[in-house]
Amino acid sequence: MTRFPPLSSETLAGLRHLLGETGVLTDSVSLGAYGVDETEEVDFRPAAVALPETTEQVAAVLQLAAQTGIPVTPRGGGTGLSGGALPVFGGLSLSLERLNRIRFLDQTNLMIEVEAGLITGDLKRAVEEKGLFYPPDPASHDSCQIGGNIAEDAAGPRSCKYGTTRNWVLGLEAVLPDGTVIRTGGATRKNVAGYNLTQLLVGSEGTLAVVTAALLKLINLPRFRLTLAAPFSTLQGAAQAVSRLFVAGVDPASCELMEARALDLVSSLTAIPEQLVDAAALLLLELDGDDDQALLERAARASEVFDTLEEVEVIVAQEAGDQRRLWEIREKIAIAVREYSVYKEADTVVPRSELANLVEKARQVASDRQLEAVCYGHAGDGNLHVNLLRGDLDEATWKENRDAAEAELFDWVAGVGGSVTGEHGIGWSQRRYLPLVAQPAAMKVMRGLKAAFDPRGILNPGKIFTDR
Repeated sequence: MTRFPPLSSETLAGLRHLLGETGVLTDSVSLGAYGVDETEEVDFRPAAVALPETTEQVAAVLQLAAQTGIPVTPRGGGTGLSGGALPVFGGLSLSLERLNRIRFLDQTNLMIEVEAGLITGDLKRAVEEKGLFYPPDPASHDSCQIGGNIAEDAAGPRSCKYGTTRNWVLGLEAVLPDGTVIRTGGATRKNVAGYNLTQLLVGSEGTLAVVTAALLKLINLPRFRLTLAAPFSTLQGAAQAVSRLFVAGVDPASCELMEARALDLVSSLTAIPEQLVDAAALLLLELDGDDDQALLERAARASEVFDTLEEVEVIVAQEAGDQRRLWEIREKIAIAVREYSVYKEADTVVPRSELANLVEKARQVASDRQLEAVCYGHAGDGNLHVNLLRGDLDEATWKENRDAAEAELFDWVAGVGGSVTGEHGIGWSQRRYLPLVAQPAAMKVMRGLKAAFDPRGILNPGKIFTDR
């Protein structure tokens, strides 16, 4: 196991000299808060929390860490679900929350440069006030930060049409583990000069460099939106409809699937329209564009697709309030699961044609081990969140059965051409599953990249690889 020196009083004094007294936290309450994220049952407390306010301060902190060998774990909003921002070896939690400024907005070239600690929802609202649109919409957009989104290549419902965070990053400012500041990419829409370091850093989970700012692409805000709620009497029908929607050219911005148990749990938190109550599966679609008549025609095309499978009573919401009420069903499922039981979420992704089989497999592996599976998520991407629920099992049985069920599920997912994470990252909790989808030669290349960027292994150690 990797070993690191403890945080000495001299190093702590050096940090305070760099960041000031309020820029370094060591009290037990703060250490507890920065030792957890949204990952269930995981707690790794740092020795101290560093709160830089500028890129230069980030660089200075990393220079000090490189000199002393102290591990540094970059942190965004703490909304991660794979333990990627947790300091598993102690050391420093390097929070980017104070780097939260919009540096500039270029409305002529449709781009914006923001610092890593900016809340994603604040960015989205700032550009929408100008009639512009930043599409990535992770569920935690009102608390997650742009830097964390970049580290995990965050997605969300609208990735169905608009792709994930990486599709919107033109360039980065980042600090290497030795404190060197680099800039990658740039303001041009075409750039093939040298290796694409921008896209290498996106999704690297803070293991190669600390992103301090990002140049992001924008588009014009779509003028119209429609939300469609389609209840199906069978899971197979809903899953088949997903693939057929894309073949038919419906092109939804979002396409979410919720199976019956998910709907049952969320009904305790929000009102569900009567037409949806007894559905075996619900598809929730968002259509957007600049021609309201064309949207209605696409909605009609979607209904035709559904009717080829079964008679479906589709709810079409045109008003913003009605759309909001339908989307609350999807958005509150995670809360409902959390309130119902201790759980472990498996972030699965498969070809769309395997969606129904994925849900059935999840139910089977859970039932075989006295667990319950609740499935929902981004059907348009083949990315479903499988929640394994503990119920009344004792602690030891829960952990044993949970791990066995998850391992069998991911083995099946890999076998049908899927992956062991769609948007949550490998981080700490998924490390043992990465070899299921990454060949040994590819793993060797990844380790080589890590060693090239971070030869001392001090940046976010313990993530992605089981041997680091």
